[in-house]
Amino acid sequence: MSRRPSLLLTLLEENEALARSLGGEISRLGADCQAHFLTGITDAQALAPLLTEVCRPDCGAWLIVGNAQSFARKDILRGLALTALAVQHTRRQEAGRALPILLAPSGGELPPLPLPLADADVVTKNIGARAIARLHTPGTLAAPPYRLAVHARPGLGLWLECGPAHDPWEGVLLGACGCAPDAHGVGQAGTIPQRCTLHHPLRGLRLTAAEREFTAWGTGNRLTPADSYFVRLDGLPDALVFGPLPDGDAADLFVLPLC
Repeated sequence: MSRRPSLLLTLLEENEALARSLGGEISRLGADCQAHFLTGITDAQALAPLLTEVCRPDCGAWLIVGNAQSFARKDILRGLALTALAVQHTRRQEAGRALPILLAPSGGELPPLPLPLADADVVTKNIGARAIARLHTPGTLAAPPYRLAVHARPGLGLWLECGPAHDPWEGVLLGACGCAPDAHGVGQAGTIPQRCTLHHPLRGLRLTAAEREFTAWGTGNRLTPADSYFVRLDGLPDALVFGPLPDGDAADLFVLPLC
């Protein structure tokens, strides 16, 4: 007997009645529903359990419900964007289909959405039925020229992992706005290295991109698609800049606002 598809329901305010009502509707329509409240994402410790649940292989869709004011909160939007980044990378590595993300705001319009949430469906009516429909039509994943993963683990903090998807990078750089790097390393893709050799490491670089100020670290190590650059941040970033180490005045970096 095949298992029923599973949907994760995230409510941005504590509303037991809404959780029971919407969860029951989704269940009646043919999917298992796991509901939880998410009232703030202030650090990696708070982000870690959300990443774990959304990145589960059996999670078929992610429905996020809340007031427009909650969606506009910086910590909420940033946390949702980081989680979307994490699951997009996981699904690409597994050669699987995209995870449908649905946003159901009430009481106003959504703020401008950052790129990781740009493909999310915005629903205001027939929420349960729309979620079930997307559960069965997940869509495809875009294939950017880079790899970017998010690792949030209790006790280890927030680590970002980046590297090339195809052509090697001659050196690498990663910076954050709203927080700063405090550790870095190079190693096999997917595994935060315990020891490594860094070639001409760089720290405390100041960059301006997309009208934001970034603090960046980097190294001259050559990265292939099998290698990654890992950077630990001392907080949750408002935006990221990363890519191959600039050669002279030429810079081919990727800028990714998160809130």
